[in-house]
Amino acid sequence: MQHIEAKNILTSIIVVNYNGGSVLQECIESIFKETSGNFEVILIDNNSSDNSYLKCVEKFPKINLIENEQNIGLAARNLGIDKAKGDYIVFLDSDTVVTNGWLENLIQSFKENGDGLYQPKLLDKKNPDLINSAGNLINILGLGFSRGKGKKDTEEYNKFQEISYTSGACTFTSKEIIKKIGKINKILFSYHDDLDYGWRGRLQMIPSYYEPKAVVFHLGSPTLKWSSKKFFYLERNRWICLFYLYSTKTFIKIFPILFILEIGMFFYFLSKGYGKEKIKAFNSILKLIDQIKDLKKEIQKVRILSDKEIIVNFVENFEIPTNLEKSSEKINKIIVFLSKMAKKII
Repeated sequence: MQHIEAKNILTSIIVVNYNGGSVLQECIESIFKETSGNFEVILIDNNSSDNSYLKCVEKFPKINLIENEQNIGLAARNLGIDKAKGDYIVFLDSDTVVTNGWLENLIQSFKENGDGLYQPKLLDKKNPDLINSAGNLINILGLGFSRGKGKKDTEEYNKFQEISYTSGACTFTSKEIIKKIGKINKILFSYHDDLDYGWRGRLQMIPSYYEPKAVVFHLGSPTLKWSSKKFFYLERNRWICLFYLYSTKTFIKIFPILFILEIGMFFYFLSKGYGKEKIKAFNSILKLIDQIKDLKKEIQKVRILSDKEIIVNFVENFEIPTNLEKSSEKINKIIVFLSKMAKKII
């Protein structure tokens, strides 16, 4: 695979919006203010009821606007991929604010370190001294999390390194890599789409990297305020990824461990008032089972690495911000114990 070396080569920045309001406007304004070089902005609106995206286009007429008739979630990025003219592509969330040199540093890192998916250092938009994501990690049992979330931004997070997957808040790569991995999985709709994409890339020997020289502020969910809808998608999509991205052999091997974890998680979330959402998530999976099986057939055809090779870049722990859950250390110990068991089996 050839690397892209040309100077001032076009980069397509794809932003998906749904009732973004002032947050979207801040994002778009930061792109045009802080980004130098040759770039285009593709703004995809998922049938918003506000006019925030129209205000952006009015202020920045160079924007390429795509208006959807319905909200199709983050799969809307696929429309941007189809329209993108750039040899580089960036998926950028509408609740981000970019900083000076962000894109140049990502391009430079790509040139220096080679093909892959790249993410910048993501800082908390409300509390700029705190990490939002210093690279995303996948637990062997399918739990994805942002490294360092909620912690102080220190020298610890200033090292370029390989990670499990890049945050969907800002993912940079080449169009060539996008073509190889494929489009965003529309079945997921929202949440874990980035985990899915990074995992799919890794199956085809495409690594993910964290580049701290590039800095982007991200609003996201800095306090991880749960909603029933968010919990539903997180749980449902985690199981979809586990089922179709692991081989059938591996899935069967670790299923008893996954079952033990699920029993514990069910009663834990039942105590938090999310028992119904847990059940809804599994009911949804049953309804989608034929689609998930089709996805599994397709991904297993193109995979290059085995599960044993894949989990080298997965982790055994799961970071829960201690300010959110007093029993986080205890929960993490249980997850580590079960993950080590799963790793031995795989």
